[in-house]
Amino acid sequence: MKKILVLISIIAFATSCTLEEKILSSSTPDTYYKTVVQCRTGLNGCYLPLEAMYRSGDYFEVCEAASDLIYHSYSSYYDAQCDYNPTRPRYGSTIWVQSYRGVMRCNAIYQAILRSPLTDEEQAPLLAECAILRAYYYYILTINFGDVPYYFDEVTDANNDIITQLPRMSATELRNILIEELWYWLADKTQVTADGRQCQQALPYIKTYDPLNEYRIGSMVGCVIGGKLSMWNKDWDRAIGFYKYIEDVYRKVNDDAIVNDGSTSSDEGESGDDEYIIKNCLLGYKLSDIKFRNRYTEESIFELPGHAKDYGLRVTHGLASRCTPPRSTANPGQEDESDQTEENLDETVDLSKKSDMYNGVRIPEFGSEMRTTAAYRPTRYFYRSSSYNDGWGEKVTKGLMAYNSTDKRRATYDPANYSQDEIAEIEDGGGFLAWCWAGWTSTENINTVPRHMQWFSSPGGATGRPFLGDKFWCPGMVYTQDSNNLKIFRFANVVLDLAEAHMRMGNFRLANAYLNAPKRRAGIAEVNYTDEDSFMDELMKESARELFGEFTRRHNLVRWGKWSEHVSRYSDSSALRTRAKDYPCLQYYPIPDEQVVLSNYNLDNKEYDKYGL
Repeated sequence: MKKILVLISIIAFATSCTLEEKILSSSTPDTYYKTVVQCRTGLNGCYLPLEAMYRSGDYFEVCEAASDLIYHSYSSYYDAQCDYNPTRPRYGSTIWVQSYRGVMRCNAIYQAILRSPLTDEEQAPLLAECAILRAYYYYILTINFGDVPYYFDEVTDANNDIITQLPRMSATELRNILIEELWYWLADKTQVTADGRQCQQALPYIKTYDPLNEYRIGSMVGCVIGGKLSMWNKDWDRAIGFYKYIEDVYRKVNDDAIVNDGSTSSDEGESGDDEYIIKNCLLGYKLSDIKFRNRYTEESIFELPGHAKDYGLRVTHGLASRCTPPRSTANPGQEDESDQTEENLDETVDLSKKSDMYNGVRIPEFGSEMRTTAAYRPTRYFYRSSSYNDGWGEKVTKGLMAYNSTDKRRATYDPANYSQDEIAEIEDGGGFLAWCWAGWTSTENINTVPRHMQWFSSPGGATGRPFLGDKFWCPGMVYTQDSNNLKIFRFANVVLDLAEAHMRMGNFRLANAYLNAPKRRAGIAEVNYTDEDSFMDELMKESARELFGEFTRRHNLVRWGKWSEHVSRYSDSSALRTRAKDYPCLQYYPIPDEQVVLSNYNLDNKEYDKYGL
């Protein structure tokens, strides 16, 4: 069975670094795109910039390490420190180039499909897929840059100079255009667009990884993008409209997984039944499936593949090497990575050591040829069990996923509940954090000594800083060839957006039901808020717990207007805290200076100019 091979297909497109460099031959589309297969071949090329953006692991740094939950202490991780400006845009340059490369390809293929001799019925699903991909690229652009240039035209000799000199467009207006286009292609035929066009329902309402969907981006991904664009525009009703189609496909109730909370139809009536179903809508999906190495799982709406073997191709990314305890030969307690600095720790571990020791713990499943880099670590705001002072001189009583929490997502191994001689994995756990692991010390003989719990960090146990958990690890990895799939969109992400959307529209009953769905699956206390401030405070916390490390945190904070405050208050990187507090414009990347020059200065970075950056 094919596994999203569209993401790695080789297409004969020239690469482009700026909007004006790519001049599409006017003859190629006319002579080639005549059949459905040929048009799909062209669509395959539209996926490549998306895969390239996520592949290196640097986009994880952008989305998660420059937030309040994960940090990196090395000053050379520039994007994690928000150390960028128009002349040094860092990974912002890659985001810009790859996203507009994707837009340009989508525009060209869209026009090629329209020119093709295919029937309307044959064209519709191809055009819808192309529209989803184009909206995805513009979504990435607007959440990272704010206002950006917009065009839907195919680049030609005649319009190249015009497109190159386009100024920024209001992100709100651009999103409205994309929302209506996605609604036109994806909503059922009883719906109409804002300008009165009948919607097409051009793609079937099935999961992305349903074999009938051929593992291509389909309606569910499109509805996520439409819902996300609507959330950014505070169009709560339209967001709910997009997400309803996802709910109809994903909202399943596993009777064996549900524990009746006492509510019945006679107690609460029809509305109570709906609330009860919403609370339980995630119980049919395993928490353990959230791990990146569990590919194409039931809850997933979109994943980026780590590898594919067809045609001898193998595509990998390097995220696991940045999220795994460092491979070493140190004894437990001798090497506390949480206290190491750039000066006393090499960036990588020499592969010639052939060791299966990871920060003092011998783990044969990891293998002895993994190459680890200095790891990302969780912030105290996320993991701390005891109180501490935040960056604003205030006391924080407990982390969001503390060592003594009962949250099933917290850690895979829990030595507080099990003896040192017993290997026990929390049932259905997600493995978000790792204080310890079951293994051996460097001096123990694995043939005679039973496996037992070993601390990764300081011997103080819960007082030490954990590593990111095995949600992100890739056992058996060679060098940095992480073959995990990246979890981009899951049903839980949609559920939390629905919680916010219903609250914004004043329906706290349904809002609390959606907010309690991930809590119920994780086994933690449910809530019942009736005011917006308290609800949003808890929603931000629950989103942090549920979507930890899934490319959402930074941009969620920006959308909520909380990025500067949360990062400067809760990040454990002093450099990032300072920059986020002093330069709130850093919530968005600057447009690279070279692009400003190429636009004949129609593009600008006025927000950066205000701060002298």
